[in-house]
Amino acid sequence: MANLRQLVRQTALYGLSSILGRVLNFLLVPLHTMALAKGEYGVNTDLYTLIAFAIVVLTYGMETAFFHFSEHHKDQGAEVLSTALIGLVGSTLLFALLFEVFFAPLSSSLRYTAQPHYLRMTAWILILDVLSAIPFAKLRRESRAVRFVSIKMALIGANILLNLDLFLWGYSARWFPLLQTLDGPTKILLANLVASALMLLLLLPEYRFPKGARFRWTLWTAMAGYGFPLMLAGLAGIANELVDRQFLKYLLPADTAFEQLGVYGAVYKLSIFLVLFVQAFRYAAEPFFFRLARDTGNRSILARSMNLYALLLGGVFVGLCAGMPILKHFIDAKFWEGLDIVWILFLANWLLGLHALASMWYKLSGQTHFGLYITLAGLVVTLGVNLALIPHYGIRAAAWATLLSYATMLVLNLYLGQRHYPVSYNWPKLGLILGLCTLLGYLGWVVQQRFGVLALGVLIPYAVLAYRSERTALRSILSRWKT
Repeated sequence: MANLRQLVRQTALYGLSSILGRVLNFLLVPLHTMALAKGEYGVNTDLYTLIAFAIVVLTYGMETAFFHFSEHHKDQGAEVLSTALIGLVGSTLLFALLFEVFFAPLSSSLRYTAQPHYLRMTAWILILDVLSAIPFAKLRRESRAVRFVSIKMALIGANILLNLDLFLWGYSARWFPLLQTLDGPTKILLANLVASALMLLLLLPEYRFPKGARFRWTLWTAMAGYGFPLMLAGLAGIANELVDRQFLKYLLPADTAFEQLGVYGAVYKLSIFLVLFVQAFRYAAEPFFFRLARDTGNRSILARSMNLYALLLGGVFVGLCAGMPILKHFIDAKFWEGLDIVWILFLANWLLGLHALASMWYKLSGQTHFGLYITLAGLVVTLGVNLALIPHYGIRAAAWATLLSYATMLVLNLYLGQRHYPVSYNWPKLGLILGLCTLLGYLGWVVQQRFGVLALGVLIPYAVLAYRSERTALRSILSRWKT
């Protein structure tokens, strides 16, 4: 029982801090979209897309490898820690060297010849984040959740305060007048760079090596070999989510590419409301269903929870579509030209949320390799649709590619799950929920364009649908939760 309480406490700390962090960072979106031109916001979107890709490569699965080898080589814990730390520091220094050697062709290929400082600042943010990976993993390994969360919140808090000062308050500019001349993307990068430096400074005590620590080449190669497939899987996942930004950058005309990328990046941010709901589920409800299904061997809980989860997430989808007259004010008006694709992105992220629960089958059965196959299938759809249609339809093609990719992943997940880990889903009811929520969401989207917030009235038939469909399952799950 004590172990369970510790698990629940740490899950709450990690989960709530992650969600809170995303919420706080999202609060910068109105500020950034107001202060930056469309092209500048496109630059910001592109640079952080590059960071997302690069950090997967530069950490090459070493965090998970550290957990694995620490657990399976407990008598060599000091060597595992020191090997992971020294190995990651060494590979990061190698990256820094290669970055400088090939900086000119790299900046040209990435279209930053006129603003090379963007890339250099991005590289340093990346380096600082990579160097923090193993120290954070060490804190998790030692169950030091409070220190982990405190440093994460310090990073987020410093970043937000610096952004507010650089864009609004101007206190630092009184001491450093040069800050007043910086453009928007540079200010965002500078705030992030300072915050990341503070984070690494707070993590320096975790770089102290315990007694018996040393770097072992054979151990490092084994750890890197373990992490490499995880890196490939991570790259596939990131590519499936973010590669459309790169296609927009390179497939649209050079004189408008960054502006369109900025519009797409801004309107995509509105999907954060759905993403946060899914993340909250994965941190809170998912462990409950996982434990219950594993301990009892009763797969029916997955079927019942799928219907309820589809309804709850569908309600968020319907509410967001109908509430666009309110939500659109989270981004500046100059980006509203892209609002016509938002309902497509909402629908895509709703399906991705269902995919998160549907993927429980291969986690419960230990057949996690299917997760990679499904992600790769989604990536193929993403690549094909973006390559074929972005030159003709721009950001609308990117939105449809996202929807088709996530729909493919969900269908494959359900199909393969029924073959390898059958769950007795109520297919007629699930299909009815998906169909009606999609219809109500689109209806709300159409109505709000003419009647504004009155479109929120579509939540009434949704509430009736939810109540009539799942009141019994809701009572059952709540009673199980209490026990």
